[in-house]
Amino acid sequence: MTFFDHVATKFQNFSATDAVFIVFMAVVLIFCFVIIKKCNAVWLAHAFIVYLIAILALSIAGVLPSAVTAVFLLLPALLSFALFTPEIKQKVLRYSWRTQSQHKHENVALNLAELEDTISHIVRAVQKMAKQDVGALIVIVPDKISDYILDSGTLLNSDISSELIEALFVPKTPLHDGAIIIKGKKILAAGCYLPLSQATDLPKELGTRHRAAIGLSESDPTVTAIVVSEETGIISAMHDGKYKRYLDPETLTKVLRDAYSSGGGQTDGDMWRTEQNEEQI
Repeated sequence: MTFFDHVATKFQNFSATDAVFIVFMAVVLIFCFVIIKKCNAVWLAHAFIVYLIAILALSIAGVLPSAVTAVFLLLPALLSFALFTPEIKQKVLRYSWRTQSQHKHENVALNLAELEDTISHIVRAVQKMAKQDVGALIVIVPDKISDYILDSGTLLNSDISSELIEALFVPKTPLHDGAIIIKGKKILAAGCYLPLSQATDLPKELGTRHRAAIGLSESDPTVTAIVVSEETGIISAMHDGKYKRYLDPETLTKVLRDAYSSGGGQTDGDMWRTEQNEEQI
């Protein structure tokens, strides 16, 4: 019996159960391949393909029983979940950002005067901290943010002011190391801890604050984070996995206006869509 005769014999007994199994395994394996490739493990993705071709060829040739084939096909899936748990968790967080937070905060739209006043307070505070090389991490939330981030810090729900922002980041004070979360004209919390980015290709000069800001923007595409480097005083902004550095007051103001607009919510705004100087993670 030739190889093709053997294949034809196999398909004579093909059932609906076999079809469901093939579709299920295809979905699982394609998902694993995509995760591996996005994690820049290209060599592993190629090895993954060779492995699958070998297993399927042996199965069709009748060398491997169906049960053994199923086990061998599931091994790459289990290996992918074991190796890339942080990346998978990040993807799950990113696609679950719409889940309503249990923390209830008033969602009052700012009028133009309130918006400009709020942005001016943030810009003044950021500029002053940058000149003094005071590290800072400010997160602008257009709608909601995960409970575990708010619960990791100290809840304030205070009216925003440049003086309060500066006070929260005074070195060696209890809340200076974390992030402050701003929604509207309120500082919701301070001293909050954010998920660090797992990206391996970030510039070495980006420190922990930058990685935390990028990590949050990767997990939640609606937020915008502002970072002041305590080593250089450089001002950076992060949104939806992208980042901009060396922001002057005018550009920072544009970034903040975008963060408070619909562009800072469910879709990228003009600042992130049209400008060419941002970096993609």
